[in-house]
Amino acid sequence: MTRNPLVWIGLGGVTAEDNPRAHLWQQRLHWAMVLVALMGVPAYMLDSAQQSDLSHRIAGVLDVFILAAFAAEMVWMLCISSFPLRYLLENWLNVVIVAGAAAAVLGSDTGWIAIVRGMRVAIAVLVVVRTAAEFHILFTRKGAPLLVGVGVITLLLAGAVLYGLDPKITTYGDGLWLAFITATTVGYGDVVPTTGPSRMVAALIVMAGFALIALFTANIVAFFIGRDETRLREDLHHDIIELRKENARLLAAEEWRLSLELDVQLKSMREEVAALRRDLAALHSTLPATRQDK
Repeated sequence: MTRNPLVWIGLGGVTAEDNPRAHLWQQRLHWAMVLVALMGVPAYMLDSAQQSDLSHRIAGVLDVFILAAFAAEMVWMLCISSFPLRYLLENWLNVVIVAGAAAAVLGSDTGWIAIVRGMRVAIAVLVVVRTAAEFHILFTRKGAPLLVGVGVITLLLAGAVLYGLDPKITTYGDGLWLAFITATTVGYGDVVPTTGPSRMVAALIVMAGFALIALFTANIVAFFIGRDETRLREDLHHDIIELRKENARLLAAEEWRLSLELDVQLKSMREEVAALRRDLAALHSTLPATRQDK
């Protein structure tokens, strides 16, 4: 059984036990499929804007492209995977995307197609979440400036989108203000989305706001923890240097003690050798006299 938590939302990808070719193709197609999934957002907006036939035709083209891309990617991965059935079950969200795109292409005039399009927008958000999970820098203290930049750009774009979709929002400033109070879940009520597309965008802004606030909070925690960790590392490094110096001093003292003991022992050995030599000399001096007596 797999332990990948993304399996529960149908984004399991290729399993670790699969063949290297399947892993290689998953890496090659990852970013392309993320971009294709994000096309569901403009397709929904263009089809829901109800401004001109051109926007509906462009939305239809995007629907066909999304359908073809995800269908081709799913069929290809099933062909090269060593576990096609397991891949299909653990990536059921791809099936939902294909089904939603097919419904948009074949039944764009039906009343329930708005639900399908909304579902595809949510799917695009999930794919973006999976992509963002790969940017590990976002979960470190160094990712705070990047998160601030992403938040500012998101609010600027969201304000422009709300201004373009909702006729009740008459200025870009009101659209930006609505995006800000929606992302922070303040909800003063002075400016509110009034159309289906603008409400869908507001829902996405709320989810994006939750994600950015959570990541930024994690970065603040990581900053303080990282600062304490840096100080602990510096203290540990200082202690290690002092310990090495102490060991060097102890080794030097031990060497000096051993040297003194060796000198004492050598001196004692020299004295013993000198005494033996004197004894031998005395012994040799007595040997001739003993021979003459005999």
